[in-house]
Amino acid sequence: MGLPMVTESRRNLPSSAQIDAAEKQIREYSRTVKFTVTEYSFEFMVEKLKAGRYYVPNYQRKLVWPLAQQSKFIESVFMGLPIPFVFFWQDDAGKMEIVDGSQRLRTIRDFMEDNIVLRKLEALPTVNGLRYTDLPRSRRLMFSEKSLRVIILDNSTDAITRTEMFARINTGGTIANDAEIRRGSLPGPFMDLVIDLAESPEFVALTPIKQHSIDKREREELVTRFFAYLNSFDPEKIASDGGNGDIPNYKESPRRFYFSFVKRTNEMIEAELNQDGNSATADAMREEFLRTLHFVQSVSPNGFTRSQTGNQVPRVRFESIAVGSALALRADSRLLEKAPNINPLLESDEFKHATKSDAANVKRRLLGRIRLVRDWLTENDRSPELP
Repeated sequence: MGLPMVTESRRNLPSSAQIDAAEKQIREYSRTVKFTVTEYSFEFMVEKLKAGRYYVPNYQRKLVWPLAQQSKFIESVFMGLPIPFVFFWQDDAGKMEIVDGSQRLRTIRDFMEDNIVLRKLEALPTVNGLRYTDLPRSRRLMFSEKSLRVIILDNSTDAITRTEMFARINTGGTIANDAEIRRGSLPGPFMDLVIDLAESPEFVALTPIKQHSIDKREREELVTRFFAYLNSFDPEKIASDGGNGDIPNYKESPRRFYFSFVKRTNEMIEAELNQDGNSATADAMREEFLRTLHFVQSVSPNGFTRSQTGNQVPRVRFESIAVGSALALRADSRLLEKAPNINPLLESDEFKHATKSDAANVKRRLLGRIRLVRDWLTENDRSPELP
């Protein structure tokens, strides 16, 4: 029987240029991921892990399965269920970074070292309460000889690709978010600045968010996005949608965009510190961030939230207000003194439509919500208080 025919017509067929661009992007990205496949026994991998030849990168170290999840994994091994691939990357020193699979490996190690007492097993309830050494010798040998299939990424695979792979394919249940990954994998003076500003009293006051979001480093995510968009924005460039101002290197792949920006800015500030003992770039970024916060506090009664009792700050809303305000201040520093009331804009249907969360990372939508606030603030006829 042949494939069913598609009878429904499409209103907006993609252009040949878009199809060609898509194929080019897929082809270029696929070339960045080269790998080999092999297979190792549990015993072999545990020995390598204990010897430090296999190591867990910083951004994954605090991610630990609870005992019940560890027990479930060991139960799955006993049941003969297939185990997902483990991903390694060999660093310049010859050691293997665990890109994905660290919790599986640590669970196997801890179980074989008698540090896990199995619990809450449902398929094999009689195994509850047992440690590794409680098992018959034959069962222990069979367990240690179980194998894992391993994908070893080529040494040329960059850190951006590795961390993006971790975020996409992680099967461990407890997954690091982007802010945690960047903090762990990109230490440096810019990340130190981001962390410091995220914890500043001024920023905390304007971003009342739930403790769960705080624990997930949401404020660090917001600060990173602020600088990445603001410092990549070119007000002189006309974007493909015809709008005034563009972020040329934003390709609607936000994870790589933020990662590249953090890495590049870390290196820039590090170079200045090494040469002069201080960084004019870092000082200027701090000053501009705090100036923007002061401005937003003056013009928006609710800060970045929708209401005075709000306890969440949608990213699209923050990006629009924060980056738009900073760009307006760059264009006209007098706004800081005039402090026009921005509430009419924030309550408008135009703003509400621009800050819908759907298609939030589409470049056209991103630029639209940033420009909306910038243009409203800088157009005299939209703000009667301005001269």
